[in-house]
Amino acid sequence: MAIVSDTLSYRSLQNDNVAWKLLHAKHAPYIIAILDEHLGGETPRRTVAEMNEFVDYDLAELGERILDMPLDRSGKDYLERWRLDGYLVRKPNAETRQETYELSSGALAAISFVKNLSQPRRTATKSRLGIIFDQISNLSIDVGADDDLKREALLAQRQRIDERLADLESGAYEAISDAEAREQLSEIIGLSKEIPLDFAYVSSEFERISKALYAKLIGYEEDGSDMLADIFAGVDHIAQSPEGQSFRGFYRMLQDYEESERLYDSIDIILGADFSQQLPLEQRRYLHNLMHMLLQQSRTVNETMTELARSLRRFVQSQSFQEDRALKRLLDKSLSIASELTETHLPSQQLSIELELTSTHIEPISRQQLRDPSDDVQPPEEDMALANSSSTISLEELRAQVREVEIDFDELTDNINASLGRALVHGRGSVSIAEVLAEHPATQGAASVVGLMMLADEQGKHCDGVERVIWSSNTGGQRQALIEKCEFMQEVI
Repeated sequence: MAIVSDTLSYRSLQNDNVAWKLLHAKHAPYIIAILDEHLGGETPRRTVAEMNEFVDYDLAELGERILDMPLDRSGKDYLERWRLDGYLVRKPNAETRQETYELSSGALAAISFVKNLSQPRRTATKSRLGIIFDQISNLSIDVGADDDLKREALLAQRQRIDERLADLESGAYEAISDAEAREQLSEIIGLSKEIPLDFAYVSSEFERISKALYAKLIGYEEDGSDMLADIFAGVDHIAQSPEGQSFRGFYRMLQDYEESERLYDSIDIILGADFSQQLPLEQRRYLHNLMHMLLQQSRTVNETMTELARSLRRFVQSQSFQEDRALKRLLDKSLSIASELTETHLPSQQLSIELELTSTHIEPISRQQLRDPSDDVQPPEEDMALANSSSTISLEELRAQVREVEIDFDELTDNINASLGRALVHGRGSVSIAEVLAEHPATQGAASVVGLMMLADEQGKHCDGVERVIWSSNTGGQRQALIEKCEFMQEVI
């Protein structure tokens, strides 16, 4: 009977599924609240140090205001416990050289489920039914084998479009009501909020596929040699998996310049409409940052897929798989011999064999002392002179010293906004990094260029192609470089 197999399947799922485990946890309410607050919004990844500090503060507040909360550990301990339970993923960040926390796909699923329970959305809406009808109609056209039916469906679509164009020309075009517009926008936002869960699932699938490929390389599978030859030939098995192909199609669409521009324009039109002024600020902010969020999160997934493929290729090309194969054979042989010995020898039986084990001196961690490298560095003479001097120093002199070691983002922000303002006056809606530097030379040399690129990555837009930027070095020589073209579409803050 199906009920027996389903029961066994659901029992296994209850024991192994992270989402089910989190929902069943005794302290699920505060775990979900804390994780969603710091990792469930527009910042899906934070450093370990940040999370330790945030959770310590949250625990203190919960302990003060909810007296029956059993909080007896530090934030660091709780985060490590949640990582072991599978709610969090801890990864190294090559850019900051720090480890970061992010939600696992199971934790995202559990949080999404709970939020839907606490804030249920109406399911029987006209907009949702329209989306379903449109998708079914388009799919039937694409997969149908009867050309006459395809022609009939396409002609019907064209007739509807022609009728709407005629209404527009005659002034009889009826716009939808504010209530219908808000309903459709709510459906769109609801669908888009499911994408981070898809990203987390795809990333976990990439890691699962990578582990399976490693196991196949060092194991005894028949197709292991074929896969080895494919990797030597440059075949990316992770990208060619169903999950990889699906994500690559999604990622290519996001990177398409025309599609991105069309989406930016559509969002501006929606936010400029009268009905949008009645929307909650959270929805307006979410819609405004939607494209940036999708690009940022999809870029992270793409980096995960690319790095896993590179790691697998290095594993093969360095011949490391041969050492792992030999080690696996020895382990399998040892396990086989141990299995045979258990039939004739008890585990507690004494053997006349002595093994010399390696050992190391162990002492309590409290006796360890960290060395601060800065203790070995002598301060520059001018800094010592400044520290020992009793003379006063002006604000401009301090600012000049700070500019020696830090990028002046205030100056760069003013330069971008000034150039963008002039561009808008002349009918252009954007300004590139090269155009900003042409009007406002880099006063800090290469540091100014780097600062503009950082601001463009955070608040600008990446475009296809490259552009040449020019600046002057400290010695007065002219320098130039080709960088990825980026544009600023709105005022930088």
